Amino acid sequence: MSKLVPLVFLDANVVIAAGKPPGGPEIDRVKDLVEAGLVRVLTTDLTITEVAKKHAQNDFDLIREICQPHFRKVVEEVTGVGLPALKRPELRGRLKERYDAATAAMFVSLGAQELAIDDVKASDVFDAYAQGKGFFSGEGKKDQFPDAFTFECLKTVASKKQPVIIVSADGDFTGPVEDTKHITLVKSLPDLFAALGLEMAAPEVDAFLETQEVCVTDLVNQEMTSWGLQSDDVVDAEIDEIVVNGIELGKVTAFKAIEKGGSILAVTSAEVRATISYTHPNWDEAMYDSEDKVLIPFDDVSGDTEVELSIDIAMSITVNQKGKPDEIEALRFRNADFQYVTLYPPDYYN
Repeated sequence: MSKLVPLVFLDANVVIAAGKPPGGPEIDRVKDLVEAGLVRVLTTDLTITEVAKKHAQNDFDLIREICQPHFRKVVEEVTGVGLPALKRPELRGRLKERYDAATAAMFVSLGAQELAIDDVKASDVFDAYAQGKGFFSGEGKKDQFPDAFTFECLKTVASKKQPVIIVSADGDFTGPVEDTKHITLVKSLPDLFAALGLEMAAPEVDAFLETQEVCVTDLVNQEMTSWGLQSDDVVDAEIDEIVVNGIELGKVTAFKAIEKGGSILAVTSAEVRATISYTHPNWDEAMYDSEDKVLIPFDDVSGDTEVELSIDIAMSITVNQKGKPDEIEALRFRNADFQYVTLYPPDYYN
């Protein structure tokens, strides 16, 4: 009897958290699973759109100021580099085109079978909505239509001979999955690997990482600088420089390579201490414009402060000829959202 090969659906939130297309170490390991014939990947046209839209929006939020003529003029005066004159619709269009193509290519690299939301019988979803069932069984559930249509897509392919595993951090799938045969739910890609029996004992990885403190610190510093930090307590603050001073790794979960000699995937959390330099408008001495009802600052405030934050990370670790950990070849944050820090202590505002 041939071995069942489960179909795996990667929800948009999990794919987004795994990094920008073409994805980070976790997506690479999913590719290994596919190439080894251990899983087949499912997706929907809606999921691909959601992933691309999120990454495009993140980039837009980072660079939207280039659409302002004054911003472009100041940049050119200070750096001597002229920025292209773009309107916001054009910038959004370019980002959409870029991420639509990159996201589609990533799912192609996973060999994903793409299901069409249009193939779902809409009346089934609206009937559940009318009766308050499934994804619509609680208060404030009217925004669950995308998940509901996606789930109906998955039900059309799930069977005893072809079970489906949903990988999603979205708790809204829990109830519908419990009421449906041949579909199971795990909360993350590490949970998927564990469910497939690929979790390995991590002591040797822990011991290896204890010798790699400087390397891990440097890689986290590079990733954090690339992503940037945002202030959660000061409007229009800019984080100018980040220097990671120390890292404390949490419990490490590691997974065997599919092929002999392949890299190890290690996932963990990190408590990071860093010194940051910041600049923000001097709101304390800003003038209040009673007509427009806004504060108008006349100068900036700059300074340094030490911050602490928690980050989930994934690492790809090469192995030597004996299969032992050898070198960290890649490190990525397992979250697509901005990282926020607090510039001033709470008593500063008293």
